[in-house]
Amino acid sequence: MSNDQTGPATHPCGLTPKGLERQKRILDAAREVFIEQGYDNASINDIMCRAGGSLSTLYRLFGNKLGLFEAMMTQTSNRVFSAFEAVECAIKRQETPEQALKRYGHLMLERVLSPEAVGLYRLVMTDCSSERERIQALFYEQGPKRINDKLSAYLQSQVDQGVLKIRDTDLAAFQFLEMVKGNFQLRAMLGMPIGDHERDDAVDQAVELFLYGAAPRQGG
Repeated sequence: MSNDQTGPATHPCGLTPKGLERQKRILDAAREVFIEQGYDNASINDIMCRAGGSLSTLYRLFGNKLGLFEAMMTQTSNRVFSAFEAVECAIKRQETPEQALKRYGHLMLERVLSPEAVGLYRLVMTDCSSERERIQALFYEQGPKRINDKLSAYLQSQVDQGVLKIRDTDLAAFQFLEMVKGNFQLRAMLGMPIGDHERDDAVDQAVELFLYGAAPRQGG
């Protein structure tokens, strides 16, 4: 008799499917509580009441409150960036820089202005806990920098092919994304509505300024 299957399948991190589901419930509950109450006020007991399970499970999986926050940020970031991976594949289908930048700009706004992202941004910007510097650094690495790195890599590929001429693609990526974002993130934090036409106009104008500048185009 074969003994290939001696127990439940395990994930590379060592968790069984049941363990992974338990972990996901805790992280989802943690996201809700952190966004609602802020890092400092968030209660580990409240999180586990929502997720179900024991405190010993939480400490075994994440170590402490900061470890839980870091894991939650990583999970959220990975989910957000699965969409950017799809865009990267689309960009490789020989799109023009104008098409690629518009696609990237629209997706960036969709993600940055989602209620979840706005909630996390508010949490990080208003946090006054002793872990503030670590929380803000983590957010920056998992959010803005990760978005920028992907766009910078695309711009560099266009420079290498001679399609674009950019002195610093990392800086250029930040400049483009800030043009697209404008004051939308602040308005979203203040609960002000943002129409689809505003997003479309912001992306279109950012792409036009980024690629062609503000001077009249020859023959235009």
